[in-house]
Amino acid sequence: MYGIAALCHQSWDPTYIKMLLTRYGANMHPDCQPVGGHITLHEFGDDFSKLTVGSHAHIGKEVFLDLTNELIIEESVAVGMRAVILTHKNMGHGYPNKPMAKMFPNITKPTILRRGCSIGAGAVLLCGVEVGEDSVIGAGVVVDRNIPARTIVPCSRQKPNFQIPDRFFDRLRDKE
Repeated sequence: MYGIAALCHQSWDPTYIKMLLTRYGANMHPDCQPVGGHITLHEFGDDFSKLTVGSHAHIGKEVFLDLTNELIIEESVAVGMRAVILTHKNMGHGYPNKPMAKMFPNITKPTILRRGCSIGAGAVLLCGVEVGEDSVIGAGVVVDRNIPARTIVPCSRQKPNFQIPDRFFDRLRDKE
């Protein structure tokens, strides 16, 4: 499967990529648009069965598709070039000296792009996000929450920064 994913990443031929995805388990509607060249498939397992693409959907060039969990792209969805669509969050579980892994659990959730929505070039959709029907996500926007139907998101939401207390790191230094 890694060889097939590498072919999808190296090929510029969108019809060939669509054929590979379909042949190796992706649920691609026969009327979906060809998939843009140089796509990256991540954490796909034994096949691409966690990917569903509806009719007349378009996936642009150099898009990153995380298949740790289900990724559902419904009909008439447009995903702009270099967009990143995630279905999991891992802060380093299993690696030594990763205090953030203790604060944030591993999460895997399906990411769903509803009928007719548009995802701008370079946008990042975090795991578990559902983008509503006919919504528009602007270029470069980071989406960390569900977006209701017929909503335009022109920029990333501002959140206050969170300072990690020093005492959390002091405990780790004491163990060394």
